[in-house]
Amino acid sequence: MAILTFTGSQHRLLLPDDIKERAMAWVRHQATNRHRTADQAPFRRLIDFWFTAIIWAVRHEIQPADQATGKLFVNLGPNTNDVRSFESWRADLLVILAVHTFGADSPDVSNTRKVIDLANRYAEAGASLLLERLERDMDLALPRLYKVADVLTELVAEGTEKRSDQTF
Repeated sequence: MAILTFTGSQHRLLLPDDIKERAMAWVRHQATNRHRTADQAPFRRLIDFWFTAIIWAVRHEIQPADQATGKLFVNLGPNTNDVRSFESWRADLLVILAVHTFGADSPDVSNTRKVIDLANRYAEAGASLLLERLERDMDLALPRLYKVADVLTELVAEGTEKRSDQTF
């Protein structure tokens, strides 16, 4: 299989408006809040939240939405206003997710439009649940970064506990 590039052509990243609005409280770089700290907004960009929502859905075995109904929040691609830097590890994980979902022999695995559509559907499925977990028991005196760290630590501990009796 050829190495896929997600920025060679334009791809739309989507989130529903209500989710995007709630998520922006956790995102640092915005037109109106450029000087927020990581403590106040632990996700550097909305694309970082989007990717975490995908991981949240997969980790919790949530099926992707049947169809992405969200609105565009950014394009991946070669144009000046697009996100042109999509880290290779993110691309690799999306391809692994596509192989898992579509099957290794499916032509969809090498179709970046199909892979991004799958990612958008997983993000849509996981975003509201991720936000619910982040917002649960939120203490205004506690930096949001610590809340994200606590939630991710719990997630790792659950995964470790589930697999502690497995042998390889």
